[in-house]
Amino acid sequence: MAPRTIVSGSDGAALTVADFLANPLLIPTKLKKLLENQFIAESLLRNAGANTSGVFAYHEGDPAFLADDIDELAEFGEITVSNAARGIPKVVFSTKRGKGIRVTLDMIRKNQIDDVNKQITALKNTFIRANDRAAKAIFNSVPSFPVSTAWDVANSRPRRDIADAIFEISQAAPTAEQGGSEDEGYEFAADTIVLNPALLPILMDNDDLLKVYRGNIADQNIAYVGALPETIHNLQIIVSRAWPADRALILERGTIGFYGDARPLTFTELYPEGNGPNGGPRETWRSDATQERGLALDQPQAGLWLTGLVTP
Repeated sequence: MAPRTIVSGSDGAALTVADFLANPLLIPTKLKKLLENQFIAESLLRNAGANTSGVFAYHEGDPAFLADDIDELAEFGEITVSNAARGIPKVVFSTKRGKGIRVTLDMIRKNQIDDVNKQITALKNTFIRANDRAAKAIFNSVPSFPVSTAWDVANSRPRRDIADAIFEISQAAPTAEQGGSEDEGYEFAADTIVLNPALLPILMDNDDLLKVYRGNIADQNIAYVGALPETIHNLQIIVSRAWPADRALILERGTIGFYGDARPLTFTELYPEGNGPNGGPRETWRSDATQERGLALDQPQAGLWLTGLVTP
């Protein structure tokens, strides 16, 4: 029989809670696997790299052009040097977060593997929620744009609303006080829309979207296939339960802001909570997950909230 690789409690009936204790890397290995690519900040923001100090200095609203225009040069004319204009200097500090889960001697003796797996799943969900809450908080500085008609009402026009948001983002520009000029913009191009999953069935039942799928593409009709397309107006759709159900965020992903880790997401092996046999006086073992991360928006006008999407 070929050997079987076991890394979690769901990989085979032969695995017991005692195996977690005998192989203390099983729980952190499973947690690492479950949390890979799960944080919405990593989907929407660019990675600014590691910063062990936990202090991230940046400029908000950097213009997209040099401070000076291109010179017209005569023969032997000197080529002058310019510099990129800078926005408002700001600083953000990283936040350290952590939580552990516990395995007891009773769980081992009674082989309560379901209890262990529930704790692992709960820690995963809680860590995702904490990270997504932090991401949602920084997006409060993004401008908002109320739709004229809620999307759950007849005669609403979500396609028009989304198109208007894309246009507004493309027209964002620095003021003269910020170093901008009359014909200068930020050059933003929205490519992503973030929705709460509660909005998906509302969009799938909206006539403004359904009317597109007629004629020779009727087989792609949302009502027929039971799912939204991968893109709307060339915007990639990202779904997050952390997002409010009455608004959607449209943005240029990676441009709008950044995240950086003073301490990357780290997991400890299962270790006893006390000295002595059986895990110490409480008869427990634990595994901890920690992370220290900073997030900020350095181009908040690269995004726009569409608000009032559902009736109160």
